[in-house]
Amino acid sequence: MTLDDRRSTSRLEIVGQATGTLDALEPLSVRSLSPEGMLIESPNPLEVGSVHEFRLVRGTTSVCVRAAVRQVSPLHQPSAERYFLVDLEFRDLNAQSRMAVEGWLGRTSVPSIQKGT
Repeated sequence: MTLDDRRSTSRLEIVGQATGTLDALEPLSVRSLSPEGMLIESPNPLEVGSVHEFRLVRGTTSVCVRAAVRQVSPLHQPSAERYFLVDLEFRDLNAQSRMAVEGWLGRTSVPSIQKGT
């Protein structure tokens, strides 16, 4: 085995283009929340039309929601970090999730969020 080849298992070379997905737990900031959706800050520009799962958390209440990306725009910040504003539309909220969102809307602060579950 040469110094350049330290892998102990064989690899298969992919000819052409291959795609994959990655689900990651990443805290995101919720800018605004409504019964129909939410506006979040994300370090990644999510693809318009794509559907993602999110866990909304506030206090001891936690619900999972599915949301479709409707619009993405760059967020200009004074820091060197690059963020995006992502407008999301909820998809098929179950009764528990809808009640939690509506309950949070009656309060002044919005829930925190984790992308993926």
